[in-house]
Amino acid sequence: MKILHFHGKRPVKGEEMNIRTLKTGRALVSLALVIAASITAIPSSSAAGLPSARLITPSYNATNSVDATGDIAQYYSAGTKAFYTYIGHGTKLSLTYMVTTDGMMAAANQEVRLQINAPYSGSKANWVTADGKKVTAQDGGNFGLELVGKTDSMGKITFEVTNTDTTGLEDAPTSAIQDRGAIKPARLYGTMKVVITGKGDKDADTDLVTFDITSAAPTVFVTPGSAVQKVLTITSSLKVGASLTLPATSLSKIAIKWVSTTETVCTISAGKLTAKKKGDCSVTGTNAGNAKNAALSVTKKITVK
Repeated sequence: MKILHFHGKRPVKGEEMNIRTLKTGRALVSLALVIAASITAIPSSSAAGLPSARLITPSYNATNSVDATGDIAQYYSAGTKAFYTYIGHGTKLSLTYMVTTDGMMAAANQEVRLQINAPYSGSKANWVTADGKKVTAQDGGNFGLELVGKTDSMGKITFEVTNTDTTGLEDAPTSAIQDRGAIKPARLYGTMKVVITGKGDKDADTDLVTFDITSAAPTVFVTPGSAVQKVLTITSSLKVGASLTLPATSLSKIAIKWVSTTETVCTISAGKLTAKKKGDCSVTGTNAGNAKNAALSVTKKITVK
């Protein structure tokens, strides 16, 4: 670019045009620099997300589990979820996880770890693994036991563990989504934490599931669409000293085990309920179901007058 120099003389017409062009060019360059300095890079909306490990079997949702993500949110990635659910003591768990590289693409041949009775969870439930290893209560930052495996070509991996608790059991819940504040007499649970090897708690989106161990029969997991068992209606009130024979089976002809959760008010012996004193009587009937029928857990309330 040719630069013109002036020493007190008015430029001629052609030179004046060159000066205007030069000033305009410099102004445009300055404006471009200002705009460039104010631009902030915006991430692509299609950018890959975090790796993930999601529990797909058994399937849990708002109808059979209680969300507890708020308890752990500050320690984990924004996409990590936590929830608790109830199972009968002696339940065999077959936990299948879907693992991805970015929340979408399957991670084949990926090493994954399952921490049974996860660190800092306060888990005290007892378990045994498929190969016979015993798992007891965890302490502080230690887990009870860690299982290690690799995903298949579809990004899936399954861990098997069976509960072995027989004492200190929670009373059977009044519903599948009973708040933990209502647990009696004391809480007994085990938390399962899945870990993608090489990834920290904030580096992957995972599912943390806590299993509360109850006095109910072992939980049988069935495929969606299985029939729901029904039980005959029983009376809602009894007089002190009166007895009532409870239904021996569901309408699906599967035997029911009945227990009283208020033995000071009512007791059960050989399927017969006896009212002991005035108050609210609560009894729970359970069975494991079968291939066509979902497991049963039903609670009946009876007022003893």
